[in-house]
Amino acid sequence: MELVRLLLLIGIWFSLVLTIVELYLIVNKLWKRKHERKVAESQSSLASIVSIITSTPFLFHYIRFEDWESFVGEILAIIFSIFIVFVSCGFWLYRADKRAGFFKLLQNAISLEFKEIGNLAMAILRRPVGPDSMVSLLIQIAYIDNELHQKEREYIENFLRKWNILLSIDEVISQQKSINTGNFKALISTVKEYLSILPPEKQVAEMIDTIKELIHIDESVSDEERMIVVEVNSMLQTYLSDDDMFEKYDVFIIPRSEEQEAKAMTVLFNYQQKLLQGVKVFWVGEYFSEEYAEIICEEYRALGLFAVFLRPSQQSDFST
Repeated sequence: MELVRLLLLIGIWFSLVLTIVELYLIVNKLWKRKHERKVAESQSSLASIVSIITSTPFLFHYIRFEDWESFVGEILAIIFSIFIVFVSCGFWLYRADKRAGFFKLLQNAISLEFKEIGNLAMAILRRPVGPDSMVSLLIQIAYIDNELHQKEREYIENFLRKWNILLSIDEVISQQKSINTGNFKALISTVKEYLSILPPEKQVAEMIDTIKELIHIDESVSDEERMIVVEVNSMLQTYLSDDDMFEKYDVFIIPRSEEQEAKAMTVLFNYQQKLLQGVKVFWVGEYFSEEYAEIICEEYRALGLFAVFLRPSQQSDFST
């Protein structure tokens, strides 16, 4: 038994030595970088204070029962926690206000930590619906002017981190060959795809705000950008509220020959035939601005088809 106790005691003190080595290696890495703000902000003052509080009762327990090995281990843990408190509060940072004392610095560090306390939980629990469509939509909007500016890239990357979306912007761009061609129909198709998966209303509302911020991020908004954002955000707003709150412009293709009728059936993926003042027409879709409806018409006119749009006041003139 004495041999077992001796071996156990040797093992305990050997573990204490390894603990000292472990703490030294950690402190050694931090010591050289303790003046860096990012290093300070990456440490938790609250966690270290909690560690000190929970360790203190054990100190008295180990003293009472003369468990000196455990006492030494607990002392080491407390000393390390105190060091982390000093690092995390920015005690060694360069400060404009040199008069700020330790407790003021600690108060500021704890205040910042409380603001960020839910970040990990949000990253774990906050899983967006349709992340691929969300990212694709933002990139296509950024590419309206055929260029992805650095500020736009940084903004989208921050968006990915905020929503914990593990996608690469470059990969998304490479997968979408039409993304830099100013293809408005592809963009609208992405919006429809996103809404078809029925994302939560709160998520859609945040997407509306995100798009507004993204479009102004480079401090220059073109007419095309303004028009397409109105169209996209109107579609998203319609998802959140009553369809009748926005005016809509219906686009129609009016075939003037059997050849044009056959061509219309070919170019329209899902078409609906209607009667417009007694004439059979193809309904292309509904849009939220005259400018965008006219662009859609121009695309079909370029294919040799006669396309028009109806203003809201004219929509009572046709029947199915």
